[in-house]
Amino acid sequence: MNEPIRLLILTHNYPRFSGDYAGVFVALLAKQLVQNGIQPIVIAPHDAGASEEEMVDGVRIYRFRYGTDNEETIAYRGNMHNIVLSSVSGIFKFKAFLNAFRESAFRVVEKERIQVVSGHWLIPAGIVMKSLDRRYHLPMILSSHGTDVRIMNKYMGVAFRYLKPVCAKLKSWTVVSEYLRDQIVAVDPSLRDRLTVLPLPHDETVFYRDPSVKKQAGLVVAVTRFTDQKRVDYLVKAFAQVHNKIPTANLALYGSGPLEGEVRALIASLNLGEFVSIHPPVPQAELRMVYNQAGLVVLNSVQEGFGLAMSEAMMCGTAVIGANSGGIAGIIRHNETGLLVEPDSVSSLAEGITRLLNDAPLRNRLAEAGHAHATTAYASGPLAERYAQLVRQALEG
Repeated sequence: MNEPIRLLILTHNYPRFSGDYAGVFVALLAKQLVQNGIQPIVIAPHDAGASEEEMVDGVRIYRFRYGTDNEETIAYRGNMHNIVLSSVSGIFKFKAFLNAFRESAFRVVEKERIQVVSGHWLIPAGIVMKSLDRRYHLPMILSSHGTDVRIMNKYMGVAFRYLKPVCAKLKSWTVVSEYLRDQIVAVDPSLRDRLTVLPLPHDETVFYRDPSVKKQAGLVVAVTRFTDQKRVDYLVKAFAQVHNKIPTANLALYGSGPLEGEVRALIASLNLGEFVSIHPPVPQAELRMVYNQAGLVVLNSVQEGFGLAMSEAMMCGTAVIGANSGGIAGIIRHNETGLLVEPDSVSSLAEGITRLLNDAPLRNRLAEAGHAHATTAYASGPLAERYAQLVRQALEG
């Protein structure tokens, strides 16, 4: 019987404990690869309270240290690029982070007899992959999920020129949506043949229709972050218009982020405090209940790489509304599996929410079609099998 292919997975985002949602889709993919003749070995940053080395679901995990518990704050907080670009000290912190990441990768490649390297997110994994290529010349695969491509486009004068040599050597570069593929091709058309659209795998054991949860037809839910890209302020303003027409409607926001204070102030200024609630991020099992309870789920962010809240809600059998922007437009077929609304338009968003709240047959039809699509398109097993094939092809040359 053939030995499993030893695959090194480089990521700055990976679950640190049971129920952690950081990089859960990377962990799901790694777990599924074990069933496809691949032995995944993960390198990720350490964080306070996490084990430095462990085996979970057949996946070996190494977490590199780059400071004391109080100093290890670059990863897992969703603001890595802000830390790096905000000050000179941030640059030095990132340099120490990268040095530790590289040294850990060098040790693990030799200790674990790595055959193929897989990086998730262009930065920082791509930087480490460049160092590994110089020393070991191993076949490499890169996977992009959205944020890294957006940052690449913003700072491509520096970042992409530095990383272009390793990108040109990739055996495959997977992206989660056609939108991201087109973004990369616009930067460098020569990469077109290396790009493969491979959506994020979804855990069917977590996201499913849960008959034990009672649906609230008038509840609008958004699972998001409070950042400019997510346009939560547009959603709150749109809901104000919805509430004027449907006084029984409620909006529940699940997330965190730097603009949370501004969103709370906006809710108060619109006198919506009784009808709009803000909740911190919740574990995936609880998130399933949130999706199942909702009458509809909204994601009106712009230039989204994928739009995970849409596909997860669809797997839970809930109707969805998304902005016709970025990867969201690849998940939703308008008027078939959900509704697409005009980006950055309060009136268009309000009209879509009002329409679905007032039309139960339409809401149910979209929910049924969305569920059928999502459970087929985002099933973890087939997507992991496709990824395993890319790993085998990379090793074969």
